Amino acid sequence: TRNGEAEGYSIPAQRSACGRKVADLGGEVVREFVDAGASARSADRPGLQALLAYVSEGGVDYVVVHKLDRLARDRADDVMILAKIRTARATLVSVTEQIDETPAGMLMHNIFAGMAEFYASNLGEEARKGIAQKAMRGGTHGVAPIGYRNTLTHIQGQEVKGVAFDEERAEHVRWAFQTYAGGHWSISTLRDELEERGLKSRTTAKYVGTPLNNSQVHRMLSNPYYAGMIRHRELMYNGAHEPLVDNETWYRVQEVLAGRRIAGDRSW
Repeated sequence: TRNGEAEGYSIPAQRSACGRKVADLGGEVVREFVDAGASARSADRPGLQALLAYVSEGGVDYVVVHKLDRLARDRADDVMILAKIRTARATLVSVTEQIDETPAGMLMHNIFAGMAEFYASNLGEEARKGIAQKAMRGGTHGVAPIGYRNTLTHIQGQEVKGVAFDEERAEHVRWAFQTYAGGHWSISTLRDELEERGLKSRTTAKYVGTPLNNSQVHRMLSNPYYAGMIRHRELMYNGAHEPLVDNETWYRVQEVLAGRRIAGDRSW
C-alpha cells in the first residue's frame, strides 16, 4: 500500500500501458493477473502461477507484460515461463521492449532477461554491502528487537533514523534477563510469566501483538543486541544503541543457556 492506495501508483500505470498495447495488437483483455508487492525474483507467485495455468488451457493469443523484469529476474524462471507460454501457442509481448519470435527479437529477449537477472543479483550484493557497513558503524538494520523501537526525527530538514527503548516492553525484557540469569527458571516458565506480565510482540498494520513463544524467548535471551552489540555474520560490533542489560547479566544468561543445551532443559 502506498499513499493510501492498495496498489500504489506503479500497477495502475502498468495496467494502462498494457491495455494500450493490447489495443494496438487488435485484441482485447480477457484476464488480468497481478502480484502486488511480490518480488519477481521468485516464480512461486500466486498471480504468475494463475496466469500460466490460465494460458495452458488455450485460447490466448498474447501474454502482455509491461517489462520482462516484471515477469522474472532469474534466467531459469524466464526460460520456464517462456516455454509454457509457447507450448500454449501464445506469444509473449513486452510493452517497453522490442521482443518477438524473430531471431532478432529472441536475441533481445535474452539480452533483457540477462540484464534483469544481473540487476537483481547486483542489487542484492549492494544491499549486503550496505548492511555490513551499517553493522560496522553500530547501526540497526531493519526493525529493532522487542524492547526497543525504531525512531525517526528531523534535524535541520533531514530525516535521522535511530533506536530507543520501548517504554511498554523494555522493563519486561530487562526483568526476563535478570531473572533467567539466576539459573532457577526454564524457558517455558519464563515464557508463561512474561505472558502473565502482559508482554506481547508489537502490533503492526499486518499483525496483532501476541505473547511470545518458547523460540522467541530463547532468541531474545541469545541476542547480543540487548547488551549493546550488533551481530553480523558471526562478527560482533559495538552498537550505537543503548544497552538494555549490562554485560555481566547478558554473559551469565549465555552461560545458563549453554548449560541447558548440554543437560537438556526438560531433564533439568
